[in-house]
Amino acid sequence: MTATTVAPHAGRHEALQPGSPFTGVPSLLRLALRLERVRLSVWIAVLTLMMVYAPNAVKLAYPGEPQRLARVNLLKTPAGMMLGGPMFGRNETDLGVMMANELMLTLIVAASILSILTVIRHTRAEEESGAAELVLSSVVGRYARTSAALILVGGVNAVLAVTMTLAMSATGFSIVDTAAMCLGITGVAMVFGAVAAVTAQLWRQGRTATGAAMATLALAALIRGIGDVINTSGSVLSWFSPIAWAQQMRAFVDLRWWPFALLVALAIALMVLAAWLESSRQYDDGNIPSSGERPNARPITSVFGLHLTLQRGQTIGWTVGLFLAGLTFGSMTKSLLDAAKGNPLLARLLTAQGNDGVYTTLTQFLAAAATAYVVGAVLRVYSDEESGLGEAVLAGAVSRWRWLFTAVASALAGSTVLMCYAGLGNGLGAGITLGEPQTIARLTLAGLAYLPAMAVIAGVAAFAVALRHSWIGWLAVTFVVVSLYLGALLRLPRWLIDLSPVGRTTAPSHYPAVALTVMVAVAAALTLVAGWIYRSRDAV
Repeated sequence: MTATTVAPHAGRHEALQPGSPFTGVPSLLRLALRLERVRLSVWIAVLTLMMVYAPNAVKLAYPGEPQRLARVNLLKTPAGMMLGGPMFGRNETDLGVMMANELMLTLIVAASILSILTVIRHTRAEEESGAAELVLSSVVGRYARTSAALILVGGVNAVLAVTMTLAMSATGFSIVDTAAMCLGITGVAMVFGAVAAVTAQLWRQGRTATGAAMATLALAALIRGIGDVINTSGSVLSWFSPIAWAQQMRAFVDLRWWPFALLVALAIALMVLAAWLESSRQYDDGNIPSSGERPNARPITSVFGLHLTLQRGQTIGWTVGLFLAGLTFGSMTKSLLDAAKGNPLLARLLTAQGNDGVYTTLTQFLAAAATAYVVGAVLRVYSDEESGLGEAVLAGAVSRWRWLFTAVASALAGSTVLMCYAGLGNGLGAGITLGEPQTIARLTLAGLAYLPAMAVIAGVAAFAVALRHSWIGWLAVTFVVVSLYLGALLRLPRWLIDLSPVGRTTAPSHYPAVALTVMVAVAAALTLVAGWIYRSRDAV
């Protein structure tokens, strides 16, 4: 009798390879559509509605030519160029030009994040969780999963291009320029979907692959911003970022289509690279080997330390990002104060919290961004539970109470670092611009005043983990952002806006001791209830 030994990874995978490397793509695509139908529908609806809401909001915020000129002067500052887009010196107060200038970057980032998360979820994350092994037990080609993920993302971006174009053109904009603007947005999103396909082949961990793709997106936005600061119409440096290619289509100014061809070519090249990388690796492995053992590394002696270690990369990335955002926001302080003098709506928005309304508003914006970090850090408990990684911890002498509570504590520890550096960046930008060094310490302290708000959001995220509904945590982040950014423009009732813990925190204008104390109590209650539910329910 003879026996045949099959290699645990490559042998089994190769034995099941069909004739065509793309066999099974239609079936995988149908499965992905079924799994993602709700999430993708919500994304498409939200981004499409933005194309209806934004023109009306801009008209309300800038009703006349003087207000629009003030807005142009504000966005021509270095900070304004970083947060908006290039200014081409023509029709700068035209509503279409304002839309392209202010809205494109936001929508590019949102659509790109959607593409990145979708591709990683159906490629690397499935391998990491073991779900892909069930798929590969059938007749599925080597490139089928990645191809299905990219086709899905391409379809979503195609739908977005159509729906956003129809929505915005229905409000009175030129359909050709609107189509160019929307194609530029979705073209960049497709590029970063392809970037995610590449990172999914390079790294074995889904979080690392996602972080690398997100970091590439952030780097592209930074390069574009710096390039446009050098030259408001776009410098040579700007062209090193695909985001600039979409903006350089110059919708509503001097429309040109050839930069879109660059986006198509780059997306195709990245897809080819992803295919080549996938062909050169084994299943459940990456082209870049995981870091090996480090004999001199300090041991992790506590569950809290384990959480901090797991989210270390995420914390560093968010800290750098919020520090730079704070520096950018702070440098806009003088321009915002000057612009508010001729814009009643802007003046009402910035002075809603007292004489230091501009500082409060900018600090609240930074805190709203930090809530996404807090939710992501706590929800990692649920993702680890789904993938089976948390089972190794809970199999030891670690209770479910302790595992969840230390996750909340580590998220708050990370948010402390984030808000400290966000406030420091904000203070540096404002202090240098206004010539007030004392503002640095003041705004750094103001950033830390938002920790009770972060604790409430962390409690909501813990509740989401306990109920096995991660969308609850992200719904809380969405509410904080919408109430803060759009509350005044939508004229939402005051009581609804006050439900936001970030909105209720008004530092540095005022430190509401009662509100902060209530937030701490609410956060503790939410976390305790979440811990009780989490301990009582069965594992996933």
